[in-house]
Amino acid sequence: MSIRRHNHHRHGSAETVTDPVCGLRISKYGTADRRETGGTLYHFCSARCASAFDADPVRYTASTG
Repeated sequence: MSIRRHNHHRHGSAETVTDPVCGLRISKYGTADRRETGGTLYHFCSARCASAFDADPVRYTASTG
């Protein structure tokens, strides 16, 4: 039996993003959905989070600083 390993690239912190709705850290290559707003690409863990973002993008993109 042959076991193949998924090692052609590493999933480091540079390849993970945070869903702006729920805060979940996800791989930017396996996100359920994406939106570009104001020149920034946002990644979502699910269609539900993407829908929440669509309903009120300012809520999730406003600076907290």
